[in-house]
Amino acid sequence: MRSFFAQIYAQASGILIQLALVPVLIHAWGTELYGTWLLLTAVPFYLTFSDFGFTFIAKNEMVMAVAAGDKPAAVRTFQSVFVMLSCAIPVVFIAMAGPPFLLDLSHLLSLHGYPNAQARLVFAVLVLNVALYQYFPLLCGGIRAENRPATEAMLAATSRLCEGLLIAVVALRGGDLLAAASASLVNRIVFLGITYLWMRRLSPWVDLGWRHARMAEIRRLFHPALAYMFMPLAQAVMIQGPVLVIGHILDPVMVVTFATSRTLARLGTAGTNMLTNSFITEFAARAGQGDRVGFAALFRTELLLCGVAIAGYVAGIILLDDRLMHLFTHGKVPILEPFFGMIVAGVVAEMIWQTLFTPISAVNRHRSTTYTYSMLCLIGIVACYLMTRQFGVIGASAYVLGVNAIMIPVTAVMSRPERLLDAYSQRKNLAAAST
Repeated sequence: MRSFFAQIYAQASGILIQLALVPVLIHAWGTELYGTWLLLTAVPFYLTFSDFGFTFIAKNEMVMAVAAGDKPAAVRTFQSVFVMLSCAIPVVFIAMAGPPFLLDLSHLLSLHGYPNAQARLVFAVLVLNVALYQYFPLLCGGIRAENRPATEAMLAATSRLCEGLLIAVVALRGGDLLAAASASLVNRIVFLGITYLWMRRLSPWVDLGWRHARMAEIRRLFHPALAYMFMPLAQAVMIQGPVLVIGHILDPVMVVTFATSRTLARLGTAGTNMLTNSFITEFAARAGQGDRVGFAALFRTELLLCGVAIAGYVAGIILLDDRLMHLFTHGKVPILEPFFGMIVAGVVAEMIWQTLFTPISAVNRHRSTTYTYSMLCLIGIVACYLMTRQFGVIGASAYVLGVNAIMIPVTAVMSRPERLLDAYSQRKNLAAAST
């Protein structure tokens, strides 16, 4: 329950910042300068909500190791990933921040006369912020290892909230884009320090360093991390692919109709995401303890709660779809049937398989599932093109529904508790033998 309420706080703080910053920054900077800020922050701010895959995998590994009573293994994972990040972050920073210093950003991004040298500095500061962020989820691994996922969610949400407040204050006091980017960077550094101290308080046996780092550990984590990185890429294809196809084949009106209808239909995924995120650490802890009965009971509880949430979403969207769409678009985008019904069905299928995917990802057994989803998205986009040419937006919605529907039996087979825990036990025995 603490994790669930922390997820609610995280969602609420994110929505608050998104809604409040827009009028504040337009008032302080004007529409043109605010548009420049949006262009410069688009890629860095998106990457702030992701990681390189290793930190997600490391957090699950640490929870399972501590639950199994093997804290040295958790420290080995933590320090191995710390060393890997410390080597990778400078390379990522140079790769992202370097090319803009060779390009004319003002012309490339159509910044309407904003000084090119200033744009480069703002972008470099924002990229540095993203690079340093990668340490945050790793430090949270030390917190989550003691089964404190709520603390991690609260820290992340509070950091974003303070970052938004700092940017607003700087803008209202006459600060320019560079000052706002610098304030965001200072906030990142301060919260990294706070998170480290909190981690040391909750898990004093974890510390930064390299004495326990092992290249073998990095190699062991590499393939699960790589597979996990494919998930956001596949989701980007699923979300943006149909929009691009519709824009190419049909017209901008249909693009707006499809995108707006999908945005409205996907509001329900926020509820199931909050629920499933609250279960991940518990699944990992049960697996580490070898608690098969508890793992299975937890899985049934997750299925029950998410089933109730999905049923409530379906009832609500059936009863309120016209009124919500009118409120959402001021009556400019209508509900089109059977197109909208297929969009809702696709969202329901996504909510179901994502619920089934939670225990799979919690014990880092997601490789085959993630690759299957990626292949379906990539291959399916060709089918999306052909169906959209034949059936319009209904064809595009059929692509979304088809991919998500196929993923339900795939995840249903992979998420069976006995299968997951048998695979985890075998992997743990192999790791112990190699150690």
